[in-house]
Amino acid sequence: MNLYLMQHGACLPQEVNANQPLSPVGQSQVASAAQAMRVMGLWFDALLTSPRAAAVQTTGIVTEGLGYAASSVTNFAGLDPGVSLKVCLEQLRVCERYQSVFLCGELPLLGDLASHLLTSGPRLSLALEGGALLAIGVTSLSSRSGSLRWLLQGPQLQMIAAS
Repeated sequence: MNLYLMQHGACLPQEVNANQPLSPVGQSQVASAAQAMRVMGLWFDALLTSPRAAAVQTTGIVTEGLGYAASSVTNFAGLDPGVSLKVCLEQLRVCERYQSVFLCGELPLLGDLASHLLTSGPRLSLALEGGALLAIGVTSLSSRSGSLRWLLQGPQLQMIAAS
């Protein structure tokens, strides 16, 4: 299975809006990322999002940009803010039958998930800036033998989108 982990785009400061939706910069980041995904020919069997406003908006922009129906998105409890890595992994097991799964959420959970899948040692620190997209190949969520396919930051996604 291929897991595609996306950090939501830049959001408004909590002082401006307590729900922290995407900022105009974040909307632009994600629109570029969605265009890059289209150029790269990515497709997903499942689109899962954290219930956090910025993640829901990010997934909505990606979904629209790739031509999926809005109903294709699942609000995934395993990506809720404050959920432990253990709970996230347990709930992700329902996706093991899929070939390609998109997960949109936030740090630190996305970083913890990537680190768990890619290493058996100390925590791996990954820079997942707003709108970054990470691809990991896994044979099983139970094993810690994932394969890093690639990590694309916002500027790289913008370059791909422009091609």
